[in-house]
Amino acid sequence: MKGYLQYIVSFLFVMLIYGIHMLPISDSMLNENNTKLSHVFLASQIRYHQEFAPFARRPLTSLLIEGSSGIFGITLGESFVLVNLLLLFISGLLIYKISLRLRATRGQALFNQVAYFLTFSILFAFFPPVFSYDEPLQYCLIMLGILALIQEKWRNYVPLFLMATIARESTVFLLPGLVIIFSGLSFKTINKTTSLVKKKLFLLFLPLPLYVIYLGIFIWASGIWNETSEVATNRLSCYFQNFGTYASAVESVVSFFLVLGPSLYFLYMGKKSWIFSALEKKYVRAFLLAVAINTPIVMVATLARETRLFALPLIFLWPLAGQLLGKELALLMKPGLYLGCLRNWRYSLSFMILCVVNYLLAFKLYVPSFPSKDNFFNEYLFMLLLIMSGHFLFVDFLKRNTGDLRKD
Repeated sequence: MKGYLQYIVSFLFVMLIYGIHMLPISDSMLNENNTKLSHVFLASQIRYHQEFAPFARRPLTSLLIEGSSGIFGITLGESFVLVNLLLLFISGLLIYKISLRLRATRGQALFNQVAYFLTFSILFAFFPPVFSYDEPLQYCLIMLGILALIQEKWRNYVPLFLMATIARESTVFLLPGLVIIFSGLSFKTINKTTSLVKKKLFLLFLPLPLYVIYLGIFIWASGIWNETSEVATNRLSCYFQNFGTYASAVESVVSFFLVLGPSLYFLYMGKKSWIFSALEKKYVRAFLLAVAINTPIVMVATLARETRLFALPLIFLWPLAGQLLGKELALLMKPGLYLGCLRNWRYSLSFMILCVVNYLLAFKLYVPSFPSKDNFFNEYLFMLLLIMSGHFLFVDFLKRNTGDLRKD
């Protein structure tokens, strides 16, 4: 059973994701009138992705869906569900495999799988306005590319990362982070780069010019240059949709927090109490660099309410979540801390006040673009705030009472 536990975890979470999206009270891409699979809507989304210029240049997911539909004799809606759930299943297994390659224990690797599936944009992947489409394939290809780099199979990395970029061009935002991890380049060697480092840098960036060639050929062959340039010039209007009103500004900021807030918080708290290894430092720096590159672009040139767009940097963090965040999250699993805080009236009062504040933030201040009665966004935000508030109080309680953040 132990050898198959990672498959069971992936399968159960994929079924959970499917079940959440098909609940009678849910309004997702997958269900129609809250009762059955949305064949018509999903088929229209596939056609839209084939005809609208920014999506048409990402044909891989649509090809997989149409191919599966033809091979198995199923509708496009059924094929959409089959392909994307299978890709989510595989991506969970890849998180597990990469984790082991990065020296995680089996327990930590399973924790990383769970952390991946509980990420907001994965758990609610097909709810409006998340609207995931190419991301499951993109994640699988990126993870396979990273696995190839870890195993130093550079010939495998180039085509895999090229396909990941074709799946979604935002993949290129990860390249600077890959340089930090895999090039061998450091501040000490930057002025006297060796031939080996130069070769690695060349191979790391090789998918980029290859993608430009692909894109040029695709636009020329499909004749969508005018439409592509028109869409590109209108990108900046997204900034005003993200921050043009108070409600949209709140939603944009909360969308960022829902995806990246927990990781940034626990990384910050963990860094204060223990030292990361050299390997972990590389991945943390790659993650933070990817956040610094990806976030401004999402805020300015895309619709920030589509929370999946913020999740890309987590590619560097998911395979190390247990190692980086596990010690902090372990504080929440200690009954003695709960009892200790409850006995202290100051912490009990602080927790009750924070619960009220969290409720107001999650259910009053944050108003999703799509009705909250049709999804679980507000509840998810409340639970995140509750977990982080509890952790913050526990850390402060331990610091004041023991001086050691890791004592029981």
